[in-house]
Amino acid sequence: MSQLASIVLAAGLGTRMKSQIPKPLHRLCGQTMLNLVLSSLRPLGPDPQVVVVGQGAEQVRQSVSDPAVVFAVQEQQLGTGDAAKAARGALAEFEGDIVVTCGDIPLVRTETWERMLSEHHRQGAACTLVTAAFQNPQGYGRIIRHPADPDLVLRIAEEPRGEEVEIREGNVSVYCFRAEALWEALEEIRDDNLKGEYYLTDAVEILVSKGMKVAAVMVEEATEVIGINDRATLARAEAVLRSRINHRLMLDGVTMVDPATTYVDVGVEVGPDTILYPGTILRGETTVAEGCVIGPHVVVEDCHLGAGTVVKAGSVVRESVVGERVQIGPNAHVRDHSTLEEQVRVGTGSEVCRSRLGAGTKDLHFSYLGDATVGAGANIGAGAITCNYDGEKKNPTLIEDGAFVGSDAALIAPVTIGAGSFVAAGSVISKDVPPGALGVSRAAQRIKEGWAEKRTKKKS
Repeated sequence: MSQLASIVLAAGLGTRMKSQIPKPLHRLCGQTMLNLVLSSLRPLGPDPQVVVVGQGAEQVRQSVSDPAVVFAVQEQQLGTGDAAKAARGALAEFEGDIVVTCGDIPLVRTETWERMLSEHHRQGAACTLVTAAFQNPQGYGRIIRHPADPDLVLRIAEEPRGEEVEIREGNVSVYCFRAEALWEALEEIRDDNLKGEYYLTDAVEILVSKGMKVAAVMVEEATEVIGINDRATLARAEAVLRSRINHRLMLDGVTMVDPATTYVDVGVEVGPDTILYPGTILRGETTVAEGCVIGPHVVVEDCHLGAGTVVKAGSVVRESVVGERVQIGPNAHVRDHSTLEEQVRVGTGSEVCRSRLGAGTKDLHFSYLGDATVGAGANIGAGAITCNYDGEKKNPTLIEDGAFVGSDAALIAPVTIGAGSFVAAGSVISKDVPPGALGVSRAAQRIKEGWAEKRTKKKS
């Protein structure tokens, strides 16, 4: 049976966010704050992981995909102590240590949780806090340590007075309690404060009054324990997380020309010797193999890019699989579950949608391929398009190996262009072109001598 459980308080109103979205569901680097908290705790093996919900409870539930997470409901928002108490039913049979934190403190590292637990066990504490030293601790409860033994905490001054105001060490709402000590303290917390709420911080003084030990671990950087209450702080926290991600990738062999303007989501994988130019955005479930060159100002979302692939300036690649040594762009758009096999070239202004391009195919200038399957070694001319939508449904186009589609050709789907065949420039093709044949569909060209002069005289 697990000796560790966790409670994440995610029931707050978040009024300062000025949002219809529950505060814990706002995102940093592609992940919700709540998911970042749960992910940082997960390596510790807490069982169960309890999330206390209130405002927007159903949205919060649906945002968590881990079936092991248990939800408890805080019926009224009566403070952090009341929220923690709401989790008791989910932990009725649990005996051990319980980590308690908030769903809007997303930057705590797993290593910090481990340090807290280590100190908790070393001290044999009933409760251990994580604290931070702030240049301006306004809004944080001050940590009042024992004058004779600074390892021990006496209480948290939520409303500091006198010399307490000068204390720079603040409480950050990250705790570890022995289960029986937590429940005992929660029964005694009162709401006799300015807000009329039950503060979890009061548990510290209650436990000390009973002769129990309360310890504290201070983080090295206060940015790790930022609590997010508004959009400005959300942006600050995202910058911190982005810096962590980029630093790790650079240590792993990725070149970033300007890390401050390179945006990589949590969980994105990038291989060594890849170069990311300014304005590159890598989102979602994206993997980039080694030796790629991406950017500047490129968006890649939910894609796999094979080794040696180049995505040039201004391009967007979404929900697609891209093979090795592919070239995309500049200003190209590859989207909606497309596949580009090795050494494909999709050039300036071209768009590929729900299509598969075979190895070595070239599609270099201002074309559109939608719902198309293109064989190996084909050539798609400038401005060529597949007319895949008939007003009711999408229709497929098949362009077989080695076919040559001329500039400004329009292929009316459903249609097949056979292997090794040619489609003449400017043709509108509505019937299949057999392998090795030439498909031509043009109006006859006419020349009217002297027409320009007659037009000028007519105007005058």
